[in-house]
Amino acid sequence: MTKYFVSIFPLIFIFRPLSASANQKEVTYDVTKGFFEQYSILEVLNPLLLLLLIAGYFYYWRWVNKGPKIVDGKRTWKYKLYFGLGLLTIYVSLAGPVAILADNLILSAHMLQQSLMYIVMPPLILLGIPGDRVKKIAHKLLTYKFFDKVLTSPLITLFLFNVLWSFYHIPVIYEYLLVNTVLLEVIHVVVTTSAFLMWIQVVPPVEELSKLSELKRMAYMFANGILITPACALIIFAPGILYPSLLEAPTIIEILPPIEDQRTGGIIMKVVQEFSYGVVIAYIFFKWAKKNRELEEQDLITPDIKIS
Repeated sequence: MTKYFVSIFPLIFIFRPLSASANQKEVTYDVTKGFFEQYSILEVLNPLLLLLLIAGYFYYWRWVNKGPKIVDGKRTWKYKLYFGLGLLTIYVSLAGPVAILADNLILSAHMLQQSLMYIVMPPLILLGIPGDRVKKIAHKLLTYKFFDKVLTSPLITLFLFNVLWSFYHIPVIYEYLLVNTVLLEVIHVVVTTSAFLMWIQVVPPVEELSKLSELKRMAYMFANGILITPACALIIFAPGILYPSLLEAPTIIEILPPIEDQRTGGIIMKVVQEFSYGVVIAYIFFKWAKKNRELEEQDLITPDIKIS
């Protein structure tokens, strides 16, 4: 069952209505029509992607139901909820208005698309994986030096993700990727993988995958926020247009001329990141506080053992 479930996800990047990770160079907006009038219902809703995600969730549901109802102190419905939200995030990112706006070279939509795929989706998917189902796989991976080094090295995953995502938005690289679709998809898969590696340090399905304590995980998230800030600031405060492709984009929203679209994109990138990181930091803090409270209660309940 697991192998069929895993094999579904590479197909996600095939069954998408438009670009999965960045804008296309070809502008498709027809100013003589309403914005969505030029697209068929199939292009807007992308039923193939929707069916693929539903099938993935169906296999996941059966996989989870094969085990106990409570895993690591959490009922399985919580795992199902997180995983379902993760799949919903994929759909919202790669189908519908967000994807269509991004395809029309709207940078703010592109930034929202990537923020959802790199910042919001990975932790939801990881939180939706019951640890007991993947413990054997994780332990087997850790027996290989390469995987052990990458999966359990927070500095490597911290810099890998932030450097890749920042370099992606260097204007020359960004513009080059717009006209190289195959390379664009490869880069998207690479950055998505690095995002999962980064998030595994914070919300690992199996605790052995992360050597960080709760306090260090919170510091790790603060460091993530700091490292991505220069890229966001460059986009937000640039005095002029950084990306020439913006000049080719149609003015779909009158209040978003190219320079404002660019600034809005940087703001979205930073706001989504800060909000998501803040939520995760709060999640880790309360989890840590609950664990400490339980340990204190156990110390109070456990009677003293007298040695005669």
